[in-house]
Amino acid sequence: MRFVGLLVCLVPFVGSVSRADDVDAAYQLLIMDAREQLVYRRESRLQQLPAAPPVPDVQGPVFNEIDRFITARWHEAGVPSALDVPPVCSDNTFLRRVYLDVLGRIPTMEEAHRFLQNDQADKRSHLIDELLNRHEEYADHWTPFWEEAIASNPAPIVGGIPSRGNYQKWLGEHFQKNTPFDVMVAELIDPRMPGHRRSEFEDVLGKPTQTGFILNQTHTDTIQTAAVVGQVFLGTGMKCASCHDHFENDEWPQARFLAFGGLFSSGDLTHIRCEKTVGGTVPAAFPFAIPGAPTQAPADVDGRLHYLALLLTDPLNPRFSKTIVNRLWRRYMGLGLFEPIDDFRSDAPPSHPDLLEWLARDLMTHGYDLKHTIRQILNSRTYQLRYDPAREDHFDNANREAPRYCQSPALRKLTAEQLVDSIRLATRQTLTSDERLFRTKATTPLSRSLSRPASRNEISTTRSEETAVVQALELLNGNEYHHLIYEPGPLTSTAAAQDIDGILDTLYLAILTRAPTADERLVGRAFLHPLSESSDDRVELLGDLSWALVTSVEFQYIH
Repeated sequence: MRFVGLLVCLVPFVGSVSRADDVDAAYQLLIMDAREQLVYRRESRLQQLPAAPPVPDVQGPVFNEIDRFITARWHEAGVPSALDVPPVCSDNTFLRRVYLDVLGRIPTMEEAHRFLQNDQADKRSHLIDELLNRHEEYADHWTPFWEEAIASNPAPIVGGIPSRGNYQKWLGEHFQKNTPFDVMVAELIDPRMPGHRRSEFEDVLGKPTQTGFILNQTHTDTIQTAAVVGQVFLGTGMKCASCHDHFENDEWPQARFLAFGGLFSSGDLTHIRCEKTVGGTVPAAFPFAIPGAPTQAPADVDGRLHYLALLLTDPLNPRFSKTIVNRLWRRYMGLGLFEPIDDFRSDAPPSHPDLLEWLARDLMTHGYDLKHTIRQILNSRTYQLRYDPAREDHFDNANREAPRYCQSPALRKLTAEQLVDSIRLATRQTLTSDERLFRTKATTPLSRSLSRPASRNEISTTRSEETAVVQALELLNGNEYHHLIYEPGPLTSTAAAQDIDGILDTLYLAILTRAPTADERLVGRAFLHPLSESSDDRVELLGDLSWALVTSVEFQYIH
């Protein structure tokens, strides 16, 4: 009866993937590949979700549903923004912010002119759509984040240690195609998915050594892989529970983690506490209750990974979709709806529970389309607010329950990729995909000082926002930084041919995406007054002014 019921449910779906009109529904199910089955399961399971939180009915300026949740919280808490509504940012600020957030670089002068001279009321929304449709650049900006999140490494063996494989091309292709997020994650894990890359073996000192995202050659490899998947795709730090009960999170006794780890292995894991075998094994099991999902794990490793991918991406999984929308929110707003970003837990509720629930549901009902959720966030008034340090939220790990209200976006330091790519774009007014920093395998003093990891043996979903002396020294005296700015190029050639006011207008627009203020123009005229007829002297002086603009807080941060 269950099989008959499944076929009845399947009839409306199989028409969208049917291969022949006369194929029996039973066979239609069998000839689907794993991706088609995953999509079918998604649509079926979405119907079992509880109703989404109602969108609040609020008074005040709002652009979309996100703003209604944020504004409702202002009124509930009685914060100043409930009566004194914060203004949106200027067109220049929005232009620079959205280019950095979607493409990972500032706009060219031509792109800036085109937007700033447009007087249509909906030009911001149109620009968001345009940027999201620049598929290659969009993918170029996302790829380095996910390379670090899954520890993608260009070399299979690093210092004698197996890596998780090189996924740069794989990631770029998926983000260019805008693959549904649940499908992409399932393909990463599930051997039955089309396009899945199986782990390979490299010879290390005469011993076949496994490399790839799924590492399960040893007990240690297996539990580390489980910790990676839990952190990245469930937003849940489990690693501490790999050898003992978690000291800080009662959700994670060691047995629960080892049960999860067993889903990555060909057999249930031995109970090893602090490198000492306790005795017995822990039956493999998914760590969260998924209504209606099977609870018995298959016996073989491929079957277990398939089972894991299905439960991990199940719409009724309480953490999968919330984790990715929280990552998106943090990427564009500076702080997540729950923090820390990799410590999603029941005893630390998010700042806006209903908004997190609504965004997760909205992502799922739109086919796990990340661009859909990104578009929702970028089109919100909340994203487009003017930066106001007096209203900016901060997170204190010692006081996790302190309220956050999203009255201002957070100030965000440019990543190494954003900074270097934007300097190259400003000075050359063009930037190809091959020239972008993430394509470079080599590590440099400048990139390291800007928090780009020297290697990716460990996964990371965040980079430090802190500044340090080493970074200041690189910006002051570093050869690479100097070369990026002072190398003669189209910007200095164009500016050098203009009068002083023309130079100021060109440099400010190219570097800061705006015109100089009256005070900046006065200071700039005084600085450029010694301009001589010598082309070398002019280029050097223009380089000095460019260095001052590029090294300013305004350029170094997204605000």
